[in-house]
Amino acid sequence: MVLGLSFERNVFMQPIVLPDGQTFQLEFAVFDFNGTLAEDGRVEREVKKLLSSLVNELKVIVVTADTFGLVQAELGNVPGLTITIITPGDEALQKAVLVKKCGDEKTICIGNGANDILMFEQAALSIGVIGPEGACQKTMMKADVVVSNPKDAIKLLLHPKRLIATLRT
Repeated sequence: MVLGLSFERNVFMQPIVLPDGQTFQLEFAVFDFNGTLAEDGRVEREVKKLLSSLVNELKVIVVTADTFGLVQAELGNVPGLTITIITPGDEALQKAVLVKKCGDEKTICIGNGANDILMFEQAALSIGVIGPEGACQKTMMKADVVVSNPKDAIKLLLHPKRLIATLRT
């Protein structure tokens, strides 16, 4: 149970093992909503489809202050996905607390904004998304991997060898 949330099934992605031996046993993927998954509060159909596949590999949580009030309409029908609406104000700390409660060593975070920096610092891995709404440069500097759209971020998780290729030294 995470912040009062329960998950119907235990989902565990295969360990991600880098050539240097560093290993990540991910269980949670925490996504920022606005600017990361959504543009102006709207999510592309393909992103929804990819998220539907990802819930078979990881426990997926979308965290948002729901600026546009559209998160439930956009993602509420994705089976297995958990939506966590946080209180406006101090979103960065609320996101970091969520990651800590998930278990920072087993959580990957995906985001784009200044309020994602703390969760990036807390998580085992982080993916920065530079989408049409832009991205905070300081957040991208904290990311382990940077991509140009949410589809590519999700595909890295669905195809972990891509993530390994990017992170190997």
